[in-house]
Amino acid sequence: MKRIWTIFLVLSLLPLAAAAQTRTYGDIESKAFIIGLDQYYFGSSGSLGFKVAKTTYESRIEGGKVTVTCPGSGETALYEGEGDIIIGIHDFTGDKKPELVVAVRHNGMIVADIYQLSDKAAPVGRIGAEGDGITEIRVFRQAITIKNHRAGAMYTWTWHKNKFDFKASNGSADPTPAKPEVPLQ
Repeated sequence: MKRIWTIFLVLSLLPLAAAAQTRTYGDIESKAFIIGLDQYYFGSSGSLGFKVAKTTYESRIEGGKVTVTCPGSGETALYEGEGDIIIGIHDFTGDKKPELVVAVRHNGMIVADIYQLSDKAAPVGRIGAEGDGITEIRVFRQAITIKNHRAGAMYTWTWHKNKFDFKASNGSADPTPAKPEVPLQ
């Protein structure tokens, strides 16, 4: 009987996990490479307005340059360079205040920088990987994952206390490029 209840519980929780990982029609149409953000903008020119603790912020992509406007420091440049760019928000820290994600895909590499916002944009983490088997980033709760299809490995960065901890399914080291071809600040 205990086994039946365990199976029932696992099967009933599967839809909850799948909901954040579902690629929407908009994701498919836009060819977005990061899935699971609460809100995002993907394109060469546009903006994303959002609130963090009743304060309004705006992040903007314009001609390969990403900026965020914070109430205390005005407009801050976060990235300038080439590649596909996504800006979005997600609450990795669990404090009900979403963090800003700036993700870039360029020359077989995907890199995402995560920022906490208050009076300024403070970087709290960087994740990324490069290679032929790297195609997308997935976000779920306090974790970010990248699957390396060629190597058959899953890379996971999970927020614990005040930083992202890394773990790979194959025991490898953190693949985040130290000096990426596309420099993020």
